[in-house]
Amino acid sequence: MATLDSNKTYKAMCKKGFQEAENKSNDHKRIEFWHNGKLTRCRTKFSHNAQELNNYLIGEMAKQIALSKNEFVEFAKCTLTEESYVSILKTKKLI
Repeated sequence: MATLDSNKTYKAMCKKGFQEAENKSNDHKRIEFWHNGKLTRCRTKFSHNAQELNNYLIGEMAKQIALSKNEFVEFAKCTLTEESYVSILKTKKLI
C-alpha cells in the first residue's frame, strides 16, 4: 500500500469534522471527530515531525477512527466525504 503525506492527511481530516483536541502533547497533534456539536470516540494523532504515513500507521489510524485501510486512504485523499464517513459511523452504531 502507498504512503500518505501526513500534513495533507491532517488538513483533509480537519476539513471533514475533525478538530484539534484540547489536551495537547509535545510530540503529537491529537484530533477528534465532532458530529452535530458532539464529541465522538473517533480520534487519532499525528506526529509533529511530519513523517509520511506508512502502511502500519495507516492501519492503526484507520482503526482509531473506525475505517478500513482503504476507506482511510480514500478519506485522506478526499474521495470519501464527511457525509459518507458519518454514514459508516452510523452503520457501526458509533454515532
